Amino acid sequence: MRMATALLRSRKPQNETDVPFQEVLPLRLKNHVSGKTDKTSDVACLQEMAVLFSCLKTHDFNESLCAKEVGNFQRCYKVYLDKKMAKKETSSKGMLVAGKDLNYKQLNKVLKKYPTSAQN
Repeated sequence: MRMATALLRSRKPQNETDVPFQEVLPLRLKNHVSGKTDKTSDVACLQEMAVLFSCLKTHDFNESLCAKEVGNFQRCYKVYLDKKMAKKETSSKGMLVAGKDLNYKQLNKVLKKYPTSAQN
């Protein structure tokens, strides 16, 4: 153990000219992206749900005593669904919103407009 720490302390940085760059893959974008990682697991209203469960636990799962928390959770979930539907409508229309995260279909549309040069 002591030997390893002594070796790590005495190691000097490597000179960049001693290690030549080897291009394994071409350094350019492809003309498309896959939609595999586009599916995210959205957790809606986690804070409101935690408050609701703690209220239900303290009141022995009697919903009538936690009406305020139930209302907050339902309001939050309705806002979440509205935002999700609006996002789905814009993506289905193919509208590109500047400065926002693009899904894979919209990103492919942008990449089609500006394709990379042909590969060697």
